[in-house]
Amino acid sequence: MFIKRFLAGFFFSILIFLATEQASAARVDAVEVEGNRRVPEETILKYAVEPGTEFDLETVDESIRRLFQEDLVEDVKVDMNLNDDRLILTYIIKEKPYVHSVYFEGNAELKERYLREEMIPMAGEVLHRGKIAANVKALITLYNDEKYYSATVNPMIEDRGDGTVDVVFSIDEGPEARVYTINFAGNEFYTDKELEKAISTNEKGFFSWLTGSGKLKREELQIDMERIKNKYLREGYVKVRVGEPEIELGEEKKKITLTFRIDEGERYKVRSVNFEGNRHRTVEELEASTILKPGDWFNIETYQEDVKRITDRFTQIGYAFANVNPLSKMNDDNNTVGLVYEIEENALVTINRITIQGNEETRDRVIRRELDIVEGDIYDSAKISKSRKNVEFTDYFEQVRLEEQRADDTSVDLDVSVKEKRTGFFSVGMGYSSIDQLIGMFEVQKKNLFGSGYTIDFKGEFSGSRTDYTLSFTDPWFMDQPITVGVDLFKLKKGYYDYDKKSEGGALRVGHRVMGRSLYANYKLAYEKEEIYNIEDEASWYVKEQEGEYTTISITPMLNYRTVNHPVDPTDGNRSRVYVKYAGLGGDNKYVKTGVETTEYIPLFWKFIGVLHIEGAFLSKTADEALPIDERFRLGGMYSVRGYKYGDISPLDEDGNEYGGNKMFLFNAELVFPISEEAGLKGVLFYDAGEVDDEDESYLSGEMRSSVGFGFRWYSPIGPLRIEYGHKLEAKEEEESGRWEFSIGGMF
Repeated sequence: MFIKRFLAGFFFSILIFLATEQASAARVDAVEVEGNRRVPEETILKYAVEPGTEFDLETVDESIRRLFQEDLVEDVKVDMNLNDDRLILTYIIKEKPYVHSVYFEGNAELKERYLREEMIPMAGEVLHRGKIAANVKALITLYNDEKYYSATVNPMIEDRGDGTVDVVFSIDEGPEARVYTINFAGNEFYTDKELEKAISTNEKGFFSWLTGSGKLKREELQIDMERIKNKYLREGYVKVRVGEPEIELGEEKKKITLTFRIDEGERYKVRSVNFEGNRHRTVEELEASTILKPGDWFNIETYQEDVKRITDRFTQIGYAFANVNPLSKMNDDNNTVGLVYEIEENALVTINRITIQGNEETRDRVIRRELDIVEGDIYDSAKISKSRKNVEFTDYFEQVRLEEQRADDTSVDLDVSVKEKRTGFFSVGMGYSSIDQLIGMFEVQKKNLFGSGYTIDFKGEFSGSRTDYTLSFTDPWFMDQPITVGVDLFKLKKGYYDYDKKSEGGALRVGHRVMGRSLYANYKLAYEKEEIYNIEDEASWYVKEQEGEYTTISITPMLNYRTVNHPVDPTDGNRSRVYVKYAGLGGDNKYVKTGVETTEYIPLFWKFIGVLHIEGAFLSKTADEALPIDERFRLGGMYSVRGYKYGDISPLDEDGNEYGGNKMFLFNAELVFPISEEAGLKGVLFYDAGEVDDEDESYLSGEMRSSVGFGFRWYSPIGPLRIEYGHKLEAKEEEESGRWEFSIGGMF
């Protein structure tokens, strides 16, 4: 319309001007701007006709279009006038108003604050109709995500008369709706149930008010389409197609029927697997590293993983910039896929420089000694990945990042970035024992002491009849070598049913690697001085015979095996140990104590983790003296067979007193699952079983005591908390059926 107005007022002037100039080309002598208050004149002139150019209607028209495209004006017209034979063009601007405020009407279910969080800000800015349209779309999407699928939003602009406007979004929320039915059409290979499990959108359930089931998010639907597609691609359906989900609202607009239409296509097998361009890895080596073989159903996920595995085979021998280009050649006649991996090895790469940052307290050498690769080494992706895990396993850092920076065509720099965490730990717990009554426990531990990796640990247990303190110091890298050296000092005073015991002593510990960072050998040389005293008249003869003072000098070699993926909260891997404690290097007590235990962490479905723990031990004497009563085995409590008090599982003497056995077996099975990952809350179901046998009994020939139960583990802001209840299986008449136990710790 502005062009028509321009032409109507301009046509006659042009004719006069052209006649005056005797058909010579008209030139624009000057360009002026009127009506602008907020938009700078120079901004308008950037898009206007330039002075000195020949006058042309198309050029003027194009300049006006550019002003509208840049969204600088509400309206514009161009006037022309002659002044002293000078042709002057004047751009008369009507500026866009500014948005004073944004209001909402009709939003009863969603708060205004919630609506504004999803919108592009408008108040205080020039009115932009594109932003209004985008905000309408954002509001409708928000209402759809909140189950209001018939919601409508009508924007209105109210002129305030001072060059500003208010924008009002009038909302009709409509009724709340949920997904009641999910249909699949065209699926033959998978059942509806199998496909339902693959997607995150689900049907409304009985507890939808708690679980949120039946909620429909349009963004999530797009992801669900990909999930269905990938499920088929993993089974050889390389041409599967999943249509846009169809959403159908019921008559009352409260019930949604969702339909996914699927075209499965044909199923394809792998016809052949070939490699091209490999010079430093043989075909046999590459074939051994891949999973997909000729005759297998094609699996897109395995195919992608094979590309990574082939790449790793080269990055592990120094070819850091190796590239694998996968090609798939389909034959529709026999429904097969030929796989070709084109390999570009590129140059051999070395490590140029390793830098460490983020460690404010921890010394550089504490981090560097955990790296399995150093400057000058040939690049090895496996060692680099393992180095990051080694630093994580120190448990000194919240976050460990190891990034590679290309230095040149034949070298890379490694940047190790860490974020330190609190490495001080305190633990406070309480328990109840028929011997000690109410027991208090505490532990104070500081890892990475002075930023040098040292660990100091002080713990104690105390009650009316017990005082037990232990102080330990450990250097995991003695003289910056992979040798562990530690010292323990302890003092104990404990009252039992019919006797008391005092002991004190110390130990020296030394350890070293045997195989990589997974198998370690440790040796412990210990000295202990103890006294058995204050024996009651009714005490067992076994106790009375041990009245007096004793010294024990022992050495304990031990093998520790560890492949867990986390030092504190593992979800995969194994922890095992074998030990032999030999007491007889001097002193009074002479015996051999042998034990073995293993714990396996098994990832299961979803994020459930299975934990299996088995432990067995045997105590035998090497002289005529009786086995020390405090070395004998007793089971029960949170860390053995839950539901029983400590010492409940034990042989009894002829007077019915528990005094421990010389053989022990323990089995624990747990199912650990997340309740709230953000809060660090987990649930656990468990089964425990244990048995303790005496010297005159064969191993596992006695009574196996067992329990089942449940509990909660919370990695709270103040530290780990455990609350667990164990229920005895086949409890005896005089026994309680089960018991609760708890412990809590904290960080500093």
